[in-house]
Amino acid sequence: MSDLSSRRYIVNNYAHLRYSRYAQHVNMILPSPEHGLLQPVTDTNMRDSFELFLLGDEEKKVTEAIDTRIPSTSIFTFNKEDHTLGNMIRGRLVTNQRVVFAGYKVPHPLFPTFELRVGTDGSITPRAAVLQACRDLVTDLSTLSREFTKEYELRKMVSEGANGSGQNGSL
Repeated sequence: MSDLSSRRYIVNNYAHLRYSRYAQHVNMILPSPEHGLLQPVTDTNMRDSFELFLLGDEEKKVTEAIDTRIPSTSIFTFNKEDHTLGNMIRGRLVTNQRVVFAGYKVPHPLFPTFELRVGTDGSITPRAAVLQACRDLVTDLSTLSREFTKEYELRKMVSEGANGSGQNGSL
């Protein structure tokens, strides 16, 4: 292979592997300095999977930093959480009449943290608004769980009844 075609091969394969989940989590494919070929290199610093959701001894789940640029605004950093919780809390916050704005961002996709920025009109603190949003979410999710379980059990009873009566009717 010519030098140009080998570079093109490396770039094309690296771009393809860069977007695959396997390459992001298990191996990183890098060109070998001696040969210019692709060689798998294991990541010795790869985190254990439990580190993505269990807090360490000195880690806090949520930290608050008051934003001095805008009044009644705080930035909350949630550790060991991702888009799922960030979007749910943001969605609940924007329904509050006293919250002026709420948004979140994930600083880096490989680290399980997100930052939630909340601004209020001053009649309530950002911390109180986030706490109320979390309480409302817990209530909504417990209602969802209860309703789902009820429907599941009802459908299970109906399907068992249909199966049982069909067998008895054929005798």
